[in-house]
Amino acid sequence: MPKFSIVIPTRDRPQTLPYAIQSVLFQDYQDYELVVQDNCSGPETAAVVRQFHSPRLKYNRAGRPLPMNENWEAALALCEGQYVYFMGDDDGLMPDGLPLADQILARVPTEVLSWRKFTYWWDNAIEPTLCGRMFLHLTTEFQMIDCQRLLKAYYDWEIGFGALPSIYNALVHRSVIERVRVRAGSYFAVGAPDNFTGIANAAVCPQVGWFERGLSMCGNSGYSTGCSYFFRSRGQERRRLYHADEGKTIDQIIHPALIPSVNIEVGQGDMQLRAKELLFPGDDRYQVQIPRVLAGMAANINRDPDSYDEVVDEIHQLAAKHAIDPASIAIPQRLEGGRALMQGPLAGTGRQIDTLAVNCSQAGVHDVAQAARLATAVLPVLTIQ
Repeated sequence: MPKFSIVIPTRDRPQTLPYAIQSVLFQDYQDYELVVQDNCSGPETAAVVRQFHSPRLKYNRAGRPLPMNENWEAALALCEGQYVYFMGDDDGLMPDGLPLADQILARVPTEVLSWRKFTYWWDNAIEPTLCGRMFLHLTTEFQMIDCQRLLKAYYDWEIGFGALPSIYNALVHRSVIERVRVRAGSYFAVGAPDNFTGIANAAVCPQVGWFERGLSMCGNSGYSTGCSYFFRSRGQERRRLYHADEGKTIDQIIHPALIPSVNIEVGQGDMQLRAKELLFPGDDRYQVQIPRVLAGMAANINRDPDSYDEVVDEIHQLAAKHAIDPASIAIPQRLEGGRALMQGPLAGTGRQIDTLAVNCSQAGVHDVAQAARLATAVLPVLTIQ
């Protein structure tokens, strides 16, 4: 039994997959396995995997295209490690990711070790102003977080789903996975598997570990399904392919208490509703608040200015469905002039420098494995005490 099972689900992305695999296999660490779960891709995917000769590498190909949740469950069935982590096929593991995780767990034997991921935008990213950019936060604190408070903050819209201990940004012990299965029927029970597992892990654990230092790199390529929702005006084709694989339209995906929409905030409300119904239906501490969904839609309306009018219309639709006066929702003006190119130190709350934007293309870095190595060279050397 290896200590860690790292899983890469993939479907027809031979352009990015080899770099995701490389970032795992080049770890200076031995006690792990890597599972590549191929969701019925063409022969190029198998050819990519064959390039790597490692006894730690398992490859499995589904015989037909599966919905994402089913493909991820098939991958989970192959895992033998004590802790499991899923990463995208355009993501990367930091070169010191597994050694640091092992050191932390040796000192704090938590069932879930989650972290704040770094971000790399591939050269073909859907948003042109972000292409080739890498964003590194500089904080390294570790703390144990109370899960009841965490879920309350999430349902109150004080934090986003990226702060939850998802299988996509955490090493999750098998005992946690089994407790979720008992409660929900399967680990990837409903909705987007990364978002759902963030709620589910918090629902069955009293505490989780949270590490500010990234152990992985979130890679946003032009094939990213998440980005096709984030920048919805540019993601129609990627969403069409995803819905075809799922065998569902957006009307069938979104909870009937909401409206059919590809808006991310509507998707978050959908996940809150479905997770509550499945995991803690009688717990009044966690309430899905439609006014907060509407406020989130409005606050983030300029994330993709080209979809501004669509989002305004959807805000009015959802408000009308719940008899909420649309005049009570503060909608910012449309952002004009486009996004500024970001490079160098960036100031956050309190005007303190907390993020470094790196122009990877200018540095000759063009894939997530190279970006992860560059990040390691830029960031301070970290010793776990």
